[in-house]
Amino acid sequence: MLSFFRALRFFPVCLLVCALHTRAQDMPIRVEAIRLLERANAVSHPNHMMPNHRVDITFRAYYLDGSTKDGSANTIISGDIERYEQFFGAYHAIGIHYPDKIVQNGYQPPPAETSELDAITPIHIGQFDESDTIHSITPATLFGRSAKCIRFETVNGRTHQSNEICVDNELGNLIRWNVGEDLIEDFDFSSFEGMLLPAHIRHYIDGKLRMEIEQKFSVIDGPIDWAALTPPNPATLKMCQQYRRPIIQSAPQPVSAGAGPWLDVQVQGVIRADGHVYEAAVLPAGRDDLEKQAIQIVSGWVFSPGLCNGKAIPVAADLVVHFPPQ
Repeated sequence: MLSFFRALRFFPVCLLVCALHTRAQDMPIRVEAIRLLERANAVSHPNHMMPNHRVDITFRAYYLDGSTKDGSANTIISGDIERYEQFFGAYHAIGIHYPDKIVQNGYQPPPAETSELDAITPIHIGQFDESDTIHSITPATLFGRSAKCIRFETVNGRTHQSNEICVDNELGNLIRWNVGEDLIEDFDFSSFEGMLLPAHIRHYIDGKLRMEIEQKFSVIDGPIDWAALTPPNPATLKMCQQYRRPIIQSAPQPVSAGAGPWLDVQVQGVIRADGHVYEAAVLPAGRDDLEKQAIQIVSGWVFSPGLCNGKAIPVAADLVVHFPPQ
C-alpha cells in the first residue's frame, strides 16, 4: 500500500495508476475500489493556485504509561515559500523554505511525535498498488455518516497485512485508514478552497490511542512580511545543486523477535557526517523490549553519509528494523 501526505504543500498531483493485480480477486470490485480512492484523493487536493494561507494545529500525544504531552504547529504558505513552526516540550523549530535556500533557527533533532504529526496532517491518503488484493466493499456508518469500506490485504515479502479504508459515501473523502498497526480517523470535515479537510484527527498504533489533532485552515489577506517572520540569529542553508542520499554500508538485522509474527519497528534518527545514526527514537507501540533493541541496533549501523555539493551533511532518516519470529 503506497501512501503519501502533506497535501497542503501543493505539488502537482498525478492521476493514480494501478497495475492489475495477478492474485485471484473480483476485478469489478478492484476497479471500484480504485475509483473510490481516486475520488478521495481528488476531493482532498487543490485544483487551482492556492491563495496565501495558514494552517494552525494543536495536538496531544498519549503514552503507554498514561501520561500525555501537548504541542502545536503552524504553517504559512505563499506560492513557493513556506514557513513552519513547531512546539513540543523543549523542542521549538522554525524554518522558512525559499526556492533556493532554507532559513531556520538552531538545529534540534525533531522528536518522533513531530514526524508522526507531519505524516498524518493535513490528511493522510494513499493509493493501491500491485501488493494489494481487494476483497470486498461494504456499507457502513461512521461518525454518523454513510460510508463505504474497502477490505484488502497487502503482501510485501513475508509481511502480510489485513487492512481496511473507508470513504464517505456522499462526499467521497477518506474518513478511516486502518493499514497494518496504524488506524487514522478523520472527522468534522469542511471545505477549504474547494478541498475537503478534517478539523479533527485521531491516530492509534496497535489499537492504542497515540495522538489527537485539531487543525484550522485560513486565508491570509494581503502580502506576507517574511523578514518579520524570520527567527533571530538564523542559520541559512543553501539548496543542494548535487545531492546524494546516505548509502547503507552495514545494517545487520536481528535474528529473532521471539515467539509470534514478524514485527517491524520504525526508528527515526539522523545520519551524521561520520555515517552513524544519532538521536534514534521510536513511536512506542507496546513492545518496549523490541523498541529498545531497535534503537541499539540502528545505533550500530553504518552508512556512507549524505552529500550536498560534495560535502557531508546530516540527514534525517526513517529506518526499519525487522524482527522475525523464532
